[in-house]
Amino acid sequence: MNSKYKVIIIGAGPAGIAMALNLIKLDIKDILVIEKYKFPRYKCCAGYITNKTKKEYEKLGLNINNCHYTLIKDFKLYYKKKLKQTINNKFLYTNENINRVELDYAFYQLLKEKSINFIENMTIKEHNIENNKIILKNNKEITYEYLIFADGTNSFGNKYQKDFKKNIAMQLTFKSNRPKEIQIHFGITKKGYAWISSDKGITNVGLTDVFNKKTNYKLIFEEFLKANNLEANIKDLKGAFTPIGIKKAIINDNIMFIGDAVGACDPLTLSGLRYALKTGEYAALAISKKNNKIYLKYINTLKIKFTLMKLLLKIFYLKFVLFGIFEIGCRFLGKIIEYAFNNFFVNKK
Repeated sequence: MNSKYKVIIIGAGPAGIAMALNLIKLDIKDILVIEKYKFPRYKCCAGYITNKTKKEYEKLGLNINNCHYTLIKDFKLYYKKKLKQTINNKFLYTNENINRVELDYAFYQLLKEKSINFIENMTIKEHNIENNKIILKNNKEITYEYLIFADGTNSFGNKYQKDFKKNIAMQLTFKSNRPKEIQIHFGITKKGYAWISSDKGITNVGLTDVFNKKTNYKLIFEEFLKANNLEANIKDLKGAFTPIGIKKAIINDNIMFIGDAVGACDPLTLSGLRYALKTGEYAALAISKKNNKIYLKYINTLKIKFTLMKLLLKIFYLKFVLFGIFEIGCRFLGKIIEYAFNNFFVNKK
């Protein structure tokens, strides 16, 4: 390991790896990627992928079909525990284990194939922002020209950001004999949804909500399991946070934030994979062209889009709106709701 790199990337999630691969494409090879965990690693995510996200991975050389992703066509919408509509899903893919472990590991393998300098099971101990230097937990000192934080919401890089609102996501995966389907349940949390996804003997149960520290999410989760006659070990429950709102994208002109670290996650649907990949692409291009405006322009488009989605989130979860959609809309406007689901929620630009 060298003591100096042009680009150091903290975090080997989709954003961090996408940036490294894009830098290689742009003939910037003096890169170091540092990851807190050891691959294959677990990520609290059901791993759903849209058609557009699939294409972004393919641009970087990863075919998700090789990661056992398939289309689950039986997509059911529930409101207050009652089935309201079955949708013919056309764009939402999921892995057979209904998680992101295999996908992230395959993406990591692409990184290794490019012989990019990589350290796993390593954290940052200190950061000297004035001297462009980081100190690892093993006391190794490394300097950089550019430092990229791709380390998510609760991370080392988060110390440089304001405290933003966040979504909580919780999930539990276990063996079962349930039929192949995706169920999305509304009315379980105040400003979020719950899901039950099953495929090939595996069931993934989860929920999301705009985080409220006064809410007992574990109790809500247990009640959701009980209401759906699901038997699982609650001790295996995993949780994570996703950001709501765009954060600072660049500080000191040479420190960038990408992926969840910059808030690149749709606050309404919690979709973040495609945005993570794109932030990695534009940040790499900005470094290659020595023009931060390239990255900031993309971030500003996300800021506008997510501001709109935050507004829609507030409107969508109003009680009378939910009632109108599921009690009236699903009954009389089913085709329109199916079209909106396939062309706006999961396949929107």
